[in-house]
Amino acid sequence: MEKIIIKQLKKSSPDICNAIRSLTTQLDEDYKPLSDDDIKGMINSEGCFIFAAHSQNKIIGMATLIVYRIPYIKKAILEDVVVDEKFRGQGTGTKLIKTAIAKAKKQGAFSIDLTSRSSRTSANLLYKKLGFKMRETNVYRLEL
Repeated sequence: MEKIIIKQLKKSSPDICNAIRSLTTQLDEDYKPLSDDDIKGMINSEGCFIFAAHSQNKIIGMATLIVYRIPYIKKAILEDVVVDEKFRGQGTGTKLIKTAIAKAKKQGAFSIDLTSRSSRTSANLLYKKLGFKMRETNVYRLEL
């Protein structure tokens, strides 16, 4: 097994943008590719932290953490946790999530929320293993 290093992305490049686009297509078949400017905007956005898992100088996984304040508390959301299917089962997802949790704590977040489709069995098991608990809530969406 190759050594996996987790780094927060601080700048974008064509290689980074291509890696992010490649990984996100593995999350959702209806994914609409982000432009290089979209990805650069996310990386440079205050409160948005993108973590990349590197193996042999190649990005093999990613996770996005958003930290924000509401009137009474600071919260975080974990989004787009994905490991390239060729590298799954090696602990990369665990490393990405633990890195995001540490960053959320450092940022003063009270909690981290995430959503995951029930069909993503392995991901759901990992979240539970790392201490996430399913909440009883209704999730609503208004498409714009």
